[in-house]
Formats: sequence, C-alpha cells, structure tokens
Amino acid sequence: MSSAFVLYFLYQSGSGKALFLPPIGIGFFILGFYLIFSGTSFYNRFRSMMFFMSLAVFMSWMAWDTGLHDYIVNSSYGAFLAGITIKFSVYFLNVSGYHVTTIGDQITFLGNSKVQSFDVINSCSGADTTILFLAAFVLMLADQGRRASVQKLAVCFVCGGLGTYLVSMMRVPLLGIVGYYYGYDTLETYHMYSGYLIFLVSIMMFWYLSLRWINKKSTFSVAAGN
Repeated sequence: MSSAFVLYFLYQSGSGKALFLPPIGIGFFILGFYLIFSGTSFYNRFRSMMFFMSLAVFMSWMAWDTGLHDYIVNSSYGAFLAGITIKFSVYFLNVSGYHVTTIGDQITFLGNSKVQSFDVINSCSGADTTILFLAAFVLMLADQGRRASVQKLAVCFVCGGLGTYLVSMMRVPLLGIVGYYYGYDTLETYHMYSGYLIFLVSIMMFWYLSLRWINKKSTFSVAAGN
C-alpha cells in the first residue's frame, strides 16, 4: 500500500505525464489492502467496494489518457464551475476573517499574508472530481440497480454529487489558508497532493454510507417477513 502512494507521488511530481503509473499503483493498493485486512471485520465492510473503487479510478485514468478530462475541464462547463468556486472561496475566506478580493480568476489577500495572491483556474473547479464521481456512481448503479429502489438511487446520486463537489470546492479556500500562514511552496505541495487523497476519502465515505442505507431493511419489511 505504501508503494501505491509512492507511485502516486511520482505521478504527480512528473506533472501527470507518466500515465502508466496509476494502474500499477491501483494494483499495489488492492493487493496490499487484501494482504493486510483479509479475514477481518474491517475488510468485510469494504470488500464489496474495492472492486468498484479500482474500476472507477481506472476509468478516470482512461479519461485523462484519452484527453476527455482536458476537454471537459476547458469547456464552458469547467469555466462555470470555476466561477462558482471563486465566489464561494472569496465568501468563505472573508467570513473566516481572511480579507480577500478577486479580479478575474485571481484571489488576492488584503492583509498580512505570506502569499499575495493565488489563481483559481478551470482545473480547480471540481470538474475532474465530477468525472470520478460519475464513474463511481455508474459502477455502483450496475451493482445495486436491481436491488435498490429508484428513489434511493436518486437520493444517493444527488447527495453524493453535491457532497463530492462541495468537498472539492472547499479545497480551494483551504489552499489559500495554507498559503496565508506557510507560503507559496507549502501551498504548491498541498495543491499537488491533496486533491485526490481528499476525493478518495470522500468517495469511500459515500460508498460506505450509501450502500449501508440502500441495503438496510426497513422495520416494516422485517416485521412483515416474520
């Protein structure tokens, strides 16, 4: 599992050009997860998710490799989401006591900060995590579609999509706060490595909570069965 994270860091450090590293890292992570936790109650909780998580990440890697990711991020959709992210970040930072203003896609600190400003471009908009979420949900739909009601799946889709986007959007003002206290180099490191780690945690929580809710039998159904 450590090797998987090392490969991830190498991939990010190389500006995402070594596209053969993600699938190798996925394989290492799944193998390590199985070797460490197989036979435990913890593994049994997440066993059904591992296959779908690996496929979702693989599908997102294919989106990067084929250029679909760049097309979506640079589209009007990506620009629209970037605008929302900028407005949210400015509002959040001002409410939190970090006085900022914005010109175009640049957020500028008005107070005593170790970074004067930082840019929020289309790739920071959350469009890429939307791709990952859609891939994850399609795979979950293929697995649970016959057993779950349409209403539950719709609720999972809306709540999961909004939650994933909010988590991605929240990363931007947090980047600003990191830069405010620790400077540009720390901001850049946080920017490079935090995005997909945060997303993986959030998508694991989405899968775990949604699958528990979808597969939970109601009290009425249990009583009727008895």
